[in-house]
Amino acid sequence: MRCLLKNKQTLYYALLIGTVPEYELDSEGNKVIDYVDEETGEVFYVETGVQTPIYSEPIKFKGNIAFAGTDLLRVEYGISDENYEAVLVLNKDQIPLKDTSLIWYQTEPKTKEIDGVKYADDSTADYKVLRSVPSLNNDRFILTKVVK
Repeated sequence: MRCLLKNKQTLYYALLIGTVPEYELDSEGNKVIDYVDEETGEVFYVETGVQTPIYSEPIKFKGNIAFAGTDLLRVEYGISDENYEAVLVLNKDQIPLKDTSLIWYQTEPKTKEIDGVKYADDSTADYKVLRSVPSLNNDRFILTKVVK
């Protein structure tokens, strides 16, 4: 079965592209300097040990999103329906979603800048892909709500 155009809505997605370290901040919000390399002049900052995930800029697409709302306990794709809120259905290989991708459904996606590069602001996303379930003509993605 193909995804009908009239069932599709405008959504946005962002792919996980890596992580960046978090740095200790002083009382004014500036990074705490660890040391400066005397030869190159490169400044090194004190890291907290926490890695923050970064996502690509949000990309617009059309997809069919269905919400899991039932009084019966149902287990689909090995996941109880208590553990996810929606299923996204797309035509086969329409977009390269992964299990860590973010989806914006009702919220306008925002970006943030880290070291001069724009990334998706993951705190504005509505859903995160929990699992992908490919079939012959469609790709299904189990979505879990992002707590804001």
